[in-house]
Amino acid sequence: MIDLTGFLKPKKPKQTVIFIEIAGRQIEILLSRNKRAKRLTLRQNLSGGNFKLSMPIRGTIAQAEDFCGQHTSWITDKSVNMRDMIMFEHDQHIPLRGGQVKLVFLDQLRGQTQQKLNELHVTGGTDYAPRRLTTWLKAEAKADILIAIEKYQPLLDVKHNKLTIRDTKSRWGSCSSSKALSFSWRLVLAPPNVLDYVVAHELAHILEMNHSATFWGHVDKVCPHMKDSRNWLKTKGGQLHQIRVK
Repeated sequence: MIDLTGFLKPKKPKQTVIFIEIAGRQIEILLSRNKRAKRLTLRQNLSGGNFKLSMPIRGTIAQAEDFCGQHTSWITDKSVNMRDMIMFEHDQHIPLRGGQVKLVFLDQLRGQTQQKLNELHVTGGTDYAPRRLTTWLKAEAKADILIAIEKYQPLLDVKHNKLTIRDTKSRWGSCSSSKALSFSWRLVLAPPNVLDYVVAHELAHILEMNHSATFWGHVDKVCPHMKDSRNWLKTKGGQLHQIRVK
């Protein structure tokens, strides 16, 4: 008999899920065992979706349930019900650069998205307007981010190599070792100073690929509103992920 074990791809370990009941509602928690984990850590992605509990390899289900039980208040605060979601719909209000604009979906099929005072006029009707609006917001986000990059690059004496705009769930921006920057398009929904802070933060990583005191010193030097912007993201950033595209 030929031994084929060396040719077979190893199976991915099955993910373990537990459910915590809070106020009659079942909350799903995804368990992840990590060799490097020394303690239990509970997180939620930015979109207000699934919770993930990282735990040491030898951690037990009972320990996980007990840990989640001790943090029910935090889980409740972070849970976002579907009734709280904001859809791209006609007459709906959405945040834009820290303010509020009303969506006006036009039945005409052709034409560009335009902001008129406190309204956003989007062509394509209910079938195509949401997608066109998303495309417009991504373009606006990229334009604002490029302006911020041009502002902070000379102040930090750095230069990036690549820019990507995404709809990330777990972070607002990132910087790779190759100086490639990536940002969430949802930053255009936030106040301009918040977008500026995130851009300055990621550019500073070109100098320091860590969150040391030296790193924060670079950010604080060019971004005096750093603390206020960080606090805004912590307290209100999740609201930007309550927006759902059809």
